[in-house]
Amino acid sequence: MINNSSNSSDESTLDKELERYARQILIEEWDQDKLSKSTVFIAGVGALGTVVSLNLALMGVRKLILCDYDTIELSNLSRQILFFKEDVGNFKVDAAKKNLKLFNPNVIVETHNSKLQELNKKVFEEVDVIVDGLDTFGARRWLNSFAIDIQKPLIHGGLFGWLGNIQIVIPNKTACLECQPLIPRKRLQKPCTPLGEVRRKDRNIIDKEVEEKIPSILTTSSIIAGIQSQIALKILLGLKLPEENYIFYDGLSESFTKLKLNKNESCIVCSEKYRAKGVEFAVSKNDSIRKIKDRLIMTYDLDEPFKLMFKGKILGDNKKIRDLEIENRDAFFVWNKNIVHPMKFYAIITEKVEPTTITIPEDTKIFELKLKWGTITDTKEKIKKEAKKQGQEVEFFKTQKLKKGLYLVRYKKFRKK
Repeated sequence: MINNSSNSSDESTLDKELERYARQILIEEWDQDKLSKSTVFIAGVGALGTVVSLNLALMGVRKLILCDYDTIELSNLSRQILFFKEDVGNFKVDAAKKNLKLFNPNVIVETHNSKLQELNKKVFEEVDVIVDGLDTFGARRWLNSFAIDIQKPLIHGGLFGWLGNIQIVIPNKTACLECQPLIPRKRLQKPCTPLGEVRRKDRNIIDKEVEEKIPSILTTSSIIAGIQSQIALKILLGLKLPEENYIFYDGLSESFTKLKLNKNESCIVCSEKYRAKGVEFAVSKNDSIRKIKDRLIMTYDLDEPFKLMFKGKILGDNKKIRDLEIENRDAFFVWNKNIVHPMKFYAIITEKVEPTTITIPEDTKIFELKLKWGTITDTKEKIKKEAKKQGQEVEFFKTQKLKKGLYLVRYKKFRKK
């Protein structure tokens, strides 16, 4: 016997669903069926993550996976649109799930009240797109590395007051976050959201605020998150993405700048050259592990703490290359919290590597040029003169001000042909 009552109920539900999405279905390229089978992972449920999750839930994406281990602060309410006053003190993922269901009861919301690095890889098996709504650059770097590792599209978003940026990362096709850093990492490392109680405890900051926070306003975050949502939709619907994979927004001039970032063939995260073969790194027999770490920090913007390993053993800072019996082209590995897999390096033994720091007069002009690899040493003009005497040319890249009057400058020397 046919259950007509059940069939009628199913048809009624389907009709209501079609009515809910009726206006967007009118778009020629739209495919609601694809969205109803899609899963999006959203890392960070803050100024960007709340807007993206609400947009995608309202448009009928089947499943959202939210990850954030922070709690809601009163100051979040001016920018994070999924939260209300009664949510203050609660975990963000719990409040987000509850409130998303109010907007669209049909959306499936899976939550993880934990750090990204603690998630099981299986969480990402059904994910079609990853959206970055994180507020610390260290976590972004790890997520970028992880997305490359599991071969999932990633949409980065960043905020700084009136300014915002988006970068589309398609593994093996576009530049990743490490390939062409356009914004100084020291600026990006400042959190744009006051830390909730859980993250204060995690970072041993109980009775004081973080010293520096990135300014953030709702209008900018809504624009950036809106574009992130739009790009996620294009990926889910199989629509063509723009060649310009980096977008910069200036809210004061209401202008957008779009750039095509090319893959860096020497990128430590996404280049086939690095992933397959490792990277050469100059060391001398007299180098201590601490000195090598200092050069690695400057060359690859690594964050402390990290470990150097050789033949399965962690190397102490005071050990020297000659004591460890590391020979030319021996492989050693670097474990860093911002990179999913250990970085592989080949020791290139040289007689001498330039000192890691040098004091430079305050009025000296500091230059910042393209990143390659190198050591830390003196001012530009002095190096150019010295190189010329030796029949060499010099390529300069990257400087960092340590404190008043003290700079780090990295460069590469090469012989004239």
